[in-house]
Amino acid sequence: MAQDRHPAENRMIDAIVATATPPGRSALGIVRVAGPGTRDVARVILGEQPFQHRQATVRLATHGNHPIDQVVALYWEAPETPIGEDLLEITTHGSPEILAAIVDAAVSAGARPAEPGEFTRRAFTNGKIDLTQAEAVETLIQARGHRARRAAVDRLNGEFSRIVREARTPVLDLLCLLEARLDHPDEDIPPLTDSEIFSALDGLLSPLDRLIAAHDRGRIERDGIRVCLAGKPNAGKSSLLNALLGRDRAIVAPTPGTTRDTLEEHATFEGLPVLLVDTAGMRANALDPTEQEGIRRAQQALAGCDVAVLVIDASQWVGGTLPAEELAHRVRIDQPVVVAFNKSDLIADRAPLTGGIAISAKTGEGLGALSLAVARAAGCSDMDQGESLLIGARDRKALSVAKAEISAARSDVLAHPGRWEDRVAGRLRDAHASLGAILGEGAPDEVLHAIFSRFCVGK
Repeated sequence: MAQDRHPAENRMIDAIVATATPPGRSALGIVRVAGPGTRDVARVILGEQPFQHRQATVRLATHGNHPIDQVVALYWEAPETPIGEDLLEITTHGSPEILAAIVDAAVSAGARPAEPGEFTRRAFTNGKIDLTQAEAVETLIQARGHRARRAAVDRLNGEFSRIVREARTPVLDLLCLLEARLDHPDEDIPPLTDSEIFSALDGLLSPLDRLIAAHDRGRIERDGIRVCLAGKPNAGKSSLLNALLGRDRAIVAPTPGTTRDTLEEHATFEGLPVLLVDTAGMRANALDPTEQEGIRRAQQALAGCDVAVLVIDASQWVGGTLPAEELAHRVRIDQPVVVAFNKSDLIADRAPLTGGIAISAKTGEGLGALSLAVARAAGCSDMDQGESLLIGARDRKALSVAKAEISAARSDVLAHPGRWEDRVAGRLRDAHASLGAILGEGAPDEVLHAIFSRFCVGK
């Protein structure tokens, strides 16, 4: 596979070094060295004793005649390495000074500092992973919530690559059939009728439509749900925020109107990333300018949320329809609204609490049901096993281009009945190339640079 990569990658012929653990002090730190010359670098800083493939040894790391640290060194010999080149990982005590000294020693021994994402880029260049798997490395690092993390792991393991290849193979099969007819008109290859090519093209569109729809469905799951807690003063919005976070983040007081500004905190609902926004209590007769500004900001937060949680004091609830003031606040926004009857622990009779979820920020009752209701209101299906999170913006663009080419091929059949083979073959070639671009085939150097420059140095 390596020979299929972009020719510009041939410049990667030297050893590189970088710290692979975050800045700061910790129990352990890791320095990675990779590429041609790695064994020479290892010999200089870790001694002449030979390394065994994939066998960890304890060594004294030195720079010149000066000891740096007692380390654990693990050496992989190419090509049986994660990146297809010789790879050395040095585990040190987690001192920034020690890590910097190891890197300096490696540079003095002939390595150069790695660029962001260069280790992963070399794995792609050497055919160990395709571009979708390479992108999954960064996605996995940034993933919040177990669903996003699971999808990133699936993509890293090649699940999305498999799906793309399954959609791409029939495009190539149909293209080969048409090109065989075009290149060898004298051969006994039966032509496709207009109805047969229509049916074949429709079959190619179906998986692309499904993948594009999955991307669009998963937008809110990838980007996170913005959830606004709204309601009257003293309904318990700030207490609810603290309960959902599991810590005291917002100031809570018995005096109504304690919150005067919006307060944002990250959380997780049903494995999905959520941004919780606590807002000032809203009422029609606010006279204080500061409270009026708080209400204005609350309304602004409501307008920008994905789901609003309307918090109602259950101890003051008398049943029936929502109070006029609460209902007025609901109709000011187009987003879904989940009604939460807070302080349900203060009432004995739960029968009147209809049209919402009974919760208690004090006892934690109903918080799980509330998080599930919010996720569903945002359009996140609990039946979705993660396909919607596999597909990124770059993938969607390529899928859309492939779909447009195949749709244009259908139009060509209509416009040129019986004389469409040349045109349709050209469309299918472009669709096939677009799907291949998702996997990294023929990717321009600027595309690769844009992808890998987002990575951490050392990854």
